[in-house]
Amino acid sequence: MTLAIDAALRGARVVLLEARAAGEPPSAKCNTVAARTMETFRRLGVAEAVRAAGLPDDYPTDTIYCTSITGHELTRIRMPSRSERAQPGFWDSDWPTPEPMVRVSQLYLEPILYERVKTLPNVTVLNRTSVEGYDQDADGVTVHCRAEDGEAFDVRAAFLAGCDGGRSTIRKAMGVSLVGDAEISRTRSSLIRAPGLRALWGERRPAWMSWVRNPARSGTVVAIDGEAVWLVHRGVGSGESFEDVPFDQSIRDVLGVDEGFTWEVINHEDWVGRRMVAERFRDGRVFIAGDAAHLWIPFAGYGMNAGIADATALSWLLCAALNGWGAPGMLEAYQAERQPITEQVSHFAMDKVLENLGAMQSGGGAPGALTADTPEGEAIRKMIGQRLFDINLPQMSPEGLNFGYFYAGSPIIAYDGEAAPSYDMGAFTPSTAPGCRLPHFRLTDGSSIYDHLGGDYTLLRFAPVEVEPLATAASRAMAPLKIVDAPAQDPALFHHRLMIVRCDEHVVWRGDEIPPDAGALIARLRGATASA
Repeated sequence: MTLAIDAALRGARVVLLEARAAGEPPSAKCNTVAARTMETFRRLGVAEAVRAAGLPDDYPTDTIYCTSITGHELTRIRMPSRSERAQPGFWDSDWPTPEPMVRVSQLYLEPILYERVKTLPNVTVLNRTSVEGYDQDADGVTVHCRAEDGEAFDVRAAFLAGCDGGRSTIRKAMGVSLVGDAEISRTRSSLIRAPGLRALWGERRPAWMSWVRNPARSGTVVAIDGEAVWLVHRGVGSGESFEDVPFDQSIRDVLGVDEGFTWEVINHEDWVGRRMVAERFRDGRVFIAGDAAHLWIPFAGYGMNAGIADATALSWLLCAALNGWGAPGMLEAYQAERQPITEQVSHFAMDKVLENLGAMQSGGGAPGALTADTPEGEAIRKMIGQRLFDINLPQMSPEGLNFGYFYAGSPIIAYDGEAAPSYDMGAFTPSTAPGCRLPHFRLTDGSSIYDHLGGDYTLLRFAPVEVEPLATAASRAMAPLKIVDAPAQDPALFHHRLMIVRCDEHVVWRGDEIPPDAGALIARLRGATASA
């Protein structure tokens, strides 16, 4: 849906083929919308609705690690409720963005996107439609579809984007395999309605996500509406099958309640956590994005947010080709840019799973003393709690993951020899090196520079410099280029008087003067020349 919205806003006609019925509830697996995704949603006009959805205004977005919801708390990562967002002192309070991350379930996010889709006259949605394969030629793609009543029909398009999940029909039709770790964990997940669960915290500050480990069971509890609906994950141990995990008792073990506590199961799913990335993301006019291209351990929503980043990148590149100014190198940029990032982040996610397991095993693998009201139990809880805090702060406040990733080796970025700084999940170093994200700043009127970026390319001018040759070269190539005069920024970070930035906020060129051959620069940015 994000790809459809973005492409439609760029003037493309889009057909959205969806297997589910209109309004059919989605999975509740993903419960975080990352800051970078919120910046995209700001551009697409849905950020305000996303911020307002899901949890009540006063419900904290803390993550806790505990022996059960009613048991001992090992550590807590304090994060703000919606009403606390303006207050300083939280881990993401100083993030360099106009749109901090939002803890909101996919249950509430998808309907917001769908309502936005329905406002766009150039998007046609075909629900209860399966896709069985495709054929392509030099001029386009023929997509073979089947309606709910069994009738077969074809859709003809210039391009096809397979956003069809881990079992992707499109990826299989491309003849592409997923490579990586086929099984890292197994989980039983139940979406339940339990109005009495919030009271289990008593006088304590409630949590958005509660990671549980005790001698009986490990698991996670996620607040969906902060009142009655909760998602309860239970880990399947080594040597266990899904059926070996007793359905009701495993929920009681995670919550720390007896048989008198009741709930209603809304939905249930058994699933396997994987770390796998597709061998390639493209077959001619056909592309894959999201879970079709990469399967990660469902950890802090990275998969959905990376899929949305794939979608917006792909939409922009496809529309450049459709609108006549994008050369072949632009389509080559999709895999060149996105595949290395997904490979990196999939390892970040897997490493966090292994670190958490190691932290618990260092305390004896959740020994009985962990839950004991004894000096030994208190000492073990303190030791493990500190380790869990240190390990998990970066993934619950992933500043580096949001703002540090960069594109290296892209055919449509004009590199200048300065290496992009390294980053990890929790930390990064801002940089204006080509390929990096434009460091956020505000204009003199207080508005975010991101709100002033054009739909394709923006030339930022930090000092009086003649830029007419570049504007003329862009115009001749039909490459959209917006010129924005910005106040001078910190010279330690902004070393140049000019900078070209893409709509996705990545820097693609910088300099103090327009290069002598402005046409060659424009040719590089629109994919008309080979990579250096």
